[in-house]
Amino acid sequence: MKPQRNYITSFSNPKVKWVSGLKEKRNRDEEKKFFIEGFREIKKAITGNQSSPIPCLPVNITSLFISPECFLGENEESLINSLRCPIYELPRKIFEKISYRDRPDGLIAVAETPSATVPWKEMKGIDINPILIIEGVEKPGNLGTILRTAEGAGVGLVIVTDPRIDLFNPNVVRASTGTIFTLPVYIGDLGDVLSEFQKRGYKRYAVTPEGKTLYSSIDMNAKSVFLFGSEQYGLSPLAKELADSTLYLPMLGEADSLNLAMSCGIVLYESIRQRSK
Repeated sequence: MKPQRNYITSFSNPKVKWVSGLKEKRNRDEEKKFFIEGFREIKKAITGNQSSPIPCLPVNITSLFISPECFLGENEESLINSLRCPIYELPRKIFEKISYRDRPDGLIAVAETPSATVPWKEMKGIDINPILIIEGVEKPGNLGTILRTAEGAGVGLVIVTDPRIDLFNPNVVRASTGTIFTLPVYIGDLGDVLSEFQKRGYKRYAVTPEGKTLYSSIDMNAKSVFLFGSEQYGLSPLAKELADSTLYLPMLGEADSLNLAMSCGIVLYESIRQRSK
């Protein structure tokens, strides 16, 4: 049975202001909801990753806003019909007002903000490799790109410590192309997280321009945790102190560092290379 649709035809409709307001962190915090825009992203939020040994963030979609005038493909209707939540249909001009994108594809889902606390109890006895820790990340687009890269590189878990951004910022969801829902991503305290992985027998590598060891010279087949710092400040003194070793990427030009997402990609794909031998 197809879900019933509610039609919105006025810019002054309270629902328009409400869903558009979820672009702002204070409103997401107050409502305990966030929005997921785009067919691909919503599809991943619904399906998650059933094969992951660690649970991904649970997503409970509470409403869906659509504009058939903006649809780009032929599968939107099957996605809409698979949901059991209120559906609001808007004309293109009103949908563009609530959209976060320049060229919206006509789908925005609103979901309850899940708890992002690391599920240590559910990870008992689980050995995954590699693991990625991002400390103090400041740019939503960078974090989203890192998540997309991490999933492609076979990372089993990403933990964001001391974030300066909201994990559910629309730009994180967008830049990750929805992989925030198919890769276990959590928030934790740096000291607690590093201590836990030490107990579990992981080598903890801090990647920093001041590192002592070339990143490609270590054995990445062993259980490894890679730590990366914020774009502006890099890793904290605590992260470097608690790490078992510090790694560097060679820089042959005048620049003294690489973009955070690019640095992660280089190290993580070296991990793939070593593990595929």
